[in-house]
Amino acid sequence: MDVLIVNVALPTIAKELGGSMAVQQWVVDGYTLLFAALLLLAGSLADQFGAKRIFIIGAALFGAASLFCSFAWSMMALVAGRCVLGIASALLLPASMSLINEASPNPRYRAWALALWGAGGASASAVGPLLGGLLTPIHWSLVFAINVPFCLMILAVTPRIAPSPRRATKFDWIGQVLALIGLSTLVAGIIQVGSAGLSAPSTLVLLIVGVVMLVAFGYSQAKVASPMMPLGLFHVRGMQVALQIGFIMIFNWYGMVFICTMFLQNELNMNPFAAGLVFVPSAFVTIFGNLMGGRIVTARGSKFSITLGLSIMIAGFLFEFLTPQQIPVWVIATGLSVVGFGAAITTPAAAGVVLKSVDAAQAGIASAMFNTFRQVGGAIGVAVFGVIATFLPSLDLALRSVFLASALLLVYVLVFELLRWKDFAITAESAQSVA
Repeated sequence: MDVLIVNVALPTIAKELGGSMAVQQWVVDGYTLLFAALLLLAGSLADQFGAKRIFIIGAALFGAASLFCSFAWSMMALVAGRCVLGIASALLLPASMSLINEASPNPRYRAWALALWGAGGASASAVGPLLGGLLTPIHWSLVFAINVPFCLMILAVTPRIAPSPRRATKFDWIGQVLALIGLSTLVAGIIQVGSAGLSAPSTLVLLIVGVVMLVAFGYSQAKVASPMMPLGLFHVRGMQVALQIGFIMIFNWYGMVFICTMFLQNELNMNPFAAGLVFVPSAFVTIFGNLMGGRIVTARGSKFSITLGLSIMIAGFLFEFLTPQQIPVWVIATGLSVVGFGAAITTPAAAGVVLKSVDAAQAGIASAMFNTFRQVGGAIGVAVFGVIATFLPSLDLALRSVFLASALLLVYVLVFELLRWKDFAITAESAQSVA
């Protein structure tokens, strides 16, 4: 909910607090980047100190950071609050899944619990734009304050949760520091391209530091005893396919939502409520796609589901790109719905491939890598597409460029899957056993 509700409110926030395109990108990426970079650490903390304890800390921190954001007096203060929100989200996500696993020893019950968990996220995607459109005209601060009652409800229920087991775990602190610095400076450098230019000294320094730190991170993963991201998993064919799918899908989606919001409110002069309504059909279609996706995976296997889902997403992006005149609102809403439906079919199938591709002992770290790649893709997508919008003469042209680039990236993933994955098939029976 938080991602879409903030995107709807962002143009109004910028008008009141000021801020360039780069600063607005950081309002989104401050959250997404910290969320992505700390997911693996948070999973380790949940194992070491107990999932229940980390979940409570995450919920309390999310509520406090939301309250801080609602009182933000400047864009810099808002970005700082969004970074804390990203940290809280990283604590919540793996801990919540661990709690479901602990409370559901029966595989069938656990599958239903995880389905409800996923449906909650999909429902929040539908509610987010509506709440953003309703609350922003009253005051933009309410899009953050609305999180506080949810966090209080969570904290009121947590005493009923059974205590979580604690496990002694080792963590790669060197890798965590290198990854955090590398990702932050790389994203900052990409955003800086739009505001200062590629040849600016600050841009070059940020990009160089980011690349060097990420290379050092990769080197460290080959040397440390307990790497946070085992390099051997990158040689597994199923992981290669799933990681690229996760990265590029969220890269496209977050970047597209960011530019769409700017286009609807700044170029078409739509009010926040009307702009929020444009995203609602895709959210409901996504819920339906999640239900259909499970059936398709069970009946035809993950490879078929991924191929079908990617093809649907490509068709949706090309439909929006090929509109001859200024992109009308109904085309955007329809295209978003088609893309969302394809994504809903693809994502659970890709997650199933992750679990099928590795040993049971590596399932946790493999799933964490998949989620990390998805969130990193979102942060970089907002940065890259924001830069594209900065250099192009109109948001209409920027949006068309986003649609075309997204379609081409998905074509690449589809071709890679079909060529690389020739001998990697998951039958309906094996897919059902994974579920």
